[in-house]
Amino acid sequence: MKFIHVSDIHIGMSPDPTMFWSEDRANDIKETFSNVITKCKDEEADLLLISGDLFNHQPVTSELEYVNNLFKTIPDTQVAIIAGSSDHIKQSSPILNFNFADNVYYFFDKTDFTFKVLRKSVVIHGFSYYSLEDTSPIINSIHPEDDKSIHILLAYGGDSNHCPFDLNELEKENFSYIALGSNHNHEEVIENRAYYAGSPEPLSANDVGEHGIIIGEINDTTKRVQSLRFEKMARVSYLPITIKINGSSSEEDIVEFVVRDVLKLGTQNIFKIKITGLRNPDLEITREMFSQKIRISDIIDNSTPKYDFVKLSMEHPQDMIGAFIRKMTSNSELTEIEKRALYLGTHALIKTIDKSEN
Repeated sequence: MKFIHVSDIHIGMSPDPTMFWSEDRANDIKETFSNVITKCKDEEADLLLISGDLFNHQPVTSELEYVNNLFKTIPDTQVAIIAGSSDHIKQSSPILNFNFADNVYYFFDKTDFTFKVLRKSVVIHGFSYYSLEDTSPIINSIHPEDDKSIHILLAYGGDSNHCPFDLNELEKENFSYIALGSNHNHEEVIENRAYYAGSPEPLSANDVGEHGIIIGEINDTTKRVQSLRFEKMARVSYLPITIKINGSSSEEDIVEFVVRDVLKLGTQNIFKIKITGLRNPDLEITREMFSQKIRISDIIDNSTPKYDFVKLSMEHPQDMIGAFIRKMTSNSELTEIEKRALYLGTHALIKTIDKSEN
């Protein structure tokens, strides 16, 4: 019995909302989910397990129709869905009156947490959120029977505000596979049995690493997972770039260094730029230096302004700048931390005096 496990899709979300690429990222989320459906077809998956946050909010009818039309294209794949924190169900939710395709089962019941896929002797256990947070230990209260069925758990949570659970107790239960949601980065929590699938597309700069889906097979006889693999699906990655400069590096040099690495890693990706080394004190490194064709989420300037301290000390014999430099350089050998303190302290004093004079 083959399954595909996906979670935290967040259809309707526009990541990085203040950035020029935000709308493209919203489309990436939908496109990647469509590719997951195609993957179900290609893999001839018996089950598609969606463990929460299919949507980024209460889905409207048009969003429900969008995903349902995709589900109709895989009639031989049984789709099982739970609502997570972001798309938790309210009394006014259109989803409660929506007619899903025959191959879709959405967990609405607040007391019956089981769904039987009879043609495959599979029992899926799951529950949906009806509020933004749920602190109940509901995950550890679900106990599958010790019978001839394959038992699968769909669950969203794991932290103190979202259905915390005891991992040791969960491991004792008779689940063939545990499909977890809420963590945007994929993670194995019980070897070969329990996984956070992670979001198929990264949703913020914190979602580093590869993003995709879990594809597995459960042996119909032993009821145990016989193969399990993670497959990358994301169209975009958040990637760090570190650029080391020196005191002679110009604005054009820095742009050239960044463009070189971006072209190497892929212009479709989103970059956090970290600047190290020494820089010209008059050079300010900002996002505006770069073309809008380059997606930069953040610039962290850890570079140190380079000064001629002998010259500065002579130019400022009576003020705080000169006194600070002479105090800091009184020792013949400075540690790296002391050198950085000297550079940054001098820079701060110069900027402060410049402002006061203006």
